[in-house]
Amino acid sequence: MSDSATASELARLMKVTEAIVAELERQRVADAVADLGFDPMEMARAVIRAADGDVVPFPGPRGH
Repeated sequence: MSDSATASELARLMKVTEAIVAELERQRVADAVADLGFDPMEMARAVIRAADGDVVPFPGPRGH
């Protein structure tokens, strides 16, 4: 993988992470989820994978 591809992937990851954090701040829950150990980078990676067409399992309760 070239340096430019790596740089563009990192830029995409940071842009998605910033959007997630901005939305959590808009909803005024950023501090609460941070206190619970929420990792916006992990969510950003899942969002990017889903946008690229990969199936991303949701680690929540099923059938509710």
